[in-house]
Amino acid sequence: VSASIDEDDYFELMMRNAWHITGGEGWCENTSNKRVLVTRSNGAQQVVCIEHDLGLDLKNYQAVLNALRQQGETDVVAFKLAE
Repeated sequence: VSASIDEDDYFELMMRNAWHITGGEGWCENTSNKRVLVTRSNGAQQVVCIEHDLGLDLKNYQAVLNALRQQGETDVVAFKLAE
């Protein structure tokens, strides 16, 4: 497959998105993992990528909160999914 891809960056993006691998820089950055708007205890808000979102029930508030905490997002008082 990679031999038919002209650009290494495009191949990296395809692999990251297909396998939900977070990371990458510039236009190679993963775009398939779910992102949520997190509200911190001080009121600050930040868009956070859920690192392990495959199989995660995004309608289950506690499951999403647990996923965020497992990846080190401990100061989360609320989050919002894109509508």
